[in-house]
Amino acid sequence: MSTAVADKVEVLAEAGVGRPVVALADGLAASPALAALAQRFQVTVVKAASAEALAAWIAASGAEAVGVLASGAQVATALAAAEACETIKALVLVSPQGVLPVERRPGGPAPKAVLVGSLDASQPRDALAAYRRALPASHVVLMYGAGADIAAERPDAFADVAGDFFDRQGRFAFMTTSAAVLPD
Repeated sequence: MSTAVADKVEVLAEAGVGRPVVALADGLAASPALAALAQRFQVTVVKAASAEALAAWIAASGAEAVGVLASGAQVATALAAAEACETIKALVLVSPQGVLPVERRPGGPAPKAVLVGSLDASQPRDALAAYRRALPASHVVLMYGAGADIAAERPDAFADVAGDFFDRQGRFAFMTTSAAVLPD
């Protein structure tokens, strides 16, 4: 990997074995959610200077298929990176911020799951429908009992849903097109 690409992406944490998942979620580093997700995947938590830098870094990794997880304001970066990098095969978008008001995005070929906490006051009232309109062919999952930081508030449920989506990707549709995950 070139130094120019590596300088624009900072690795915050790495854990697990298996298929690669790149996470744009600062709070995930050293968290129970990371430990749970790392039981199934090789998770690398990063901070990227831009979508272009993230796409180049993933392409330079040599992996054939990468899942990307992004939360909050970093969702827009993940969406743009997926449009630029065909190595990204699935996106899990957690408590998106800054992507509404929604615009129809080309969406790229990567299947998407959007996780929204039922107690997330930062989301608009019609967030679930808005994400379905903005991201056609996406799967929207309402995580009951969680606010904006689903990974911290419901780490096992978060890892189960994100992991199942990364495992199934396009086949996740057979399970559901929209769902709610109730508290344990």
